[in-house]
Amino acid sequence: MKPHLFCHIERTVLNPGMYIDEQHDALDEVTHLGLAGLTVSPFWVKKFRRDMGTRHPASLATVVGFPYGYQRTEAKQTEVEWALKDGACDIEVVVNTSALFSPTSVWIKIELAKLVSMIHEKEALFTVVIESALLTDDQLKKMIKKAADAGADYIKDATGVLPTRFSVERALKFRREVPRAVGVKIVGDGASPDDLRRMVEAGIDRISLADPVSRILGQSLTPLLQSLPE
Repeated sequence: MKPHLFCHIERTVLNPGMYIDEQHDALDEVTHLGLAGLTVSPFWVKKFRRDMGTRHPASLATVVGFPYGYQRTEAKQTEVEWALKDGACDIEVVVNTSALFSPTSVWIKIELAKLVSMIHEKEALFTVVIESALLTDDQLKKMIKKAADAGADYIKDATGVLPTRFSVERALKFRREVPRAVGVKIVGDGASPDDLRRMVEAGIDRISLADPVSRILGQSLTPLLQSLPE
């Protein structure tokens, strides 16, 4: 994997069975490899903001409405408020797919409008997470439009919770569906180094990985760092 791909990779540490040492290892990767960001659960935002400080070049993201998005809007607003107070600079909001499948789907537009105003007021990034594997092509296009119209900075293709197999072709298609003015995040677990390269070359801005980058490359972090150019 070329070093220039690292700045497009975000490490996610959302697995409920992950030990704190593993989360620290993820932060080490982000710091030493120059990755784009780290995504942690709401509980850990305050600690990792303290560990990273205010001048760390990587973004610190957290999730709201995770993993299925069907919390009340008022609950999501509270989550957003605390995430911003604790120091998150990228808020990933999971869309209420359950509402999308019902006559109340208009509420999704209202909910996104309420949340984006809170997030942008604090100059944080607003990422809308769509569980695209659950949607038909037509439903996905409509949901992408809702997110883009609401003012999303990024649209993400999945939470990473559902057991879906990675497909680079599906990832590239998702990028084509999202307006170029809006960034795209792809859950890339299961992708090969060549898949990562193809996604970045196609204009995918961020690739979220739960697995360590070193595991994808088949080598530990120390020799990986030694292989990088000065």
